[in-house]
Amino acid sequence: MKYLDDFSAGQVFHFTSAPMSAEAIKAFAHEWDPQRLHTDEDYAATIHGSLIASGFQTMLEVFKPIMTEFMIDVANIGGMGFDNLRWLRPVRPDEPLEVEMKINSVTPSKSKPDRGVLHYTLSAKNPKGEVVFTTDTPVMIQRKQT
Repeated sequence: MKYLDDFSAGQVFHFTSAPMSAEAIKAFAHEWDPQRLHTDEDYAATIHGSLIASGFQTMLEVFKPIMTEFMIDVANIGGMGFDNLRWLRPVRPDEPLEVEMKINSVTPSKSKPDRGVLHYTLSAKNPKGEVVFTTDTPVMIQRKQT
């Protein structure tokens, strides 16, 4: 198990998201974000050159490896939100995303010494190396018991 004390500013971790098929993009969109950009390939092609994923689906796919490969072994108390969330470019079918997690700061709590805040930035790039998504994320994490 990793605790707040195991992290330091400047650390960088890398992950890869699974590519989303056109069928998965349309299925997600029909349930959560039924705009034609995400459900109608012909319409989307006239505006973006192809079908594109919902930004919400992109965010979930970017966070999936963080949750399943990283946070599963962290003494996480809970997320605190998202700052500066940006969808910078569309994500297209069958594009895996390269995800980078950079630790910005590690701040022990002054009022509760058993915990603190790990603040990190996530960014995701498409296969062309273009940044498609970024967000800053603070999360409350337990400290090691001394």
